[in-house]
Amino acid sequence: MFVQTFALLAIAAAPGLVGGPAPHPTSAKATPVTVVATDFSFSLPATLKAGPTAFTLVNHGKQAHHFFLIRLEGGHTTEELVAGMKSPGPPPPWAVFAGGPNAVDPGGTSFPTIVDLRPGNYAVICIIPGPDGVPHVMKGMSRSLHVAGAAARPASLVTTRDTITLNDYAFGIPWTMHAGTTRLTVRDAGAQPHELVVVRLEPGKSPQDVASWVEKMAGPPPGHFLGGVSPIAPGQVNELVMTLAPGRYALMCFVPDAKDGKPHAAHGMMREVTITR
Repeated sequence: MFVQTFALLAIAAAPGLVGGPAPHPTSAKATPVTVVATDFSFSLPATLKAGPTAFTLVNHGKQAHHFFLIRLEGGHTTEELVAGMKSPGPPPPWAVFAGGPNAVDPGGTSFPTIVDLRPGNYAVICIIPGPDGVPHVMKGMSRSLHVAGAAARPASLVTTRDTITLNDYAFGIPWTMHAGTTRLTVRDAGAQPHELVVVRLEPGKSPQDVASWVEKMAGPPPGHFLGGVSPIAPGQVNELVMTLAPGRYALMCFVPDAKDGKPHAAHGMMREVTITR
């Protein structure tokens, strides 16, 4: 089902999650845009200019939220997208997953996530379910975004030195992650959509604990959600300005598999990373 598919893409709402990183510097080439999330709405401009845009999500709500950008092709609308989520079936082919900041704790601020906005119309939604299991988009957490600019132009994002590759079903990290700020490329090199969820693990917890908690949604969460990259389509690229303190982190993907509907984490797409000074 369409609504089930989108529900599996998200992290469950998590009362009690606190903290989150402070705002970080972004690339001088990207236009900074701060988006404020509440329960259950987004505050952002109705129109933005095409080009690299560094979105930072500030969560003023009491539940976890993310900023999921979907490019609408063929003249389709946000209202059509949301209406379609109420009916069985896969996401429509005219809805292209374009990324944006992933799940962040209540009261927290996400890492800046840079999206190369193409001209056209977009839906901005949050599909994280609340304690009642209802995705936030079904409670009105959706916005329409128009991107103004030339009809066609080359992509503006430049591959950074450090890249995380989203494969079927693994995170490719061919470099050593260290404490501090890193501007990196996140690229979907798989045949399916993928996402990057960054979780700072609580002592004694593991990525499997995160996966189990998301599935059952019982008890305190095993970590703090710091952002990342919301689902992107195969071949799509976002950039991430990620600042990490020393500690243990989980990288997760919860996009449902095209074959069996299980989250990609169940197929092994989760990875623990230890950050040293």
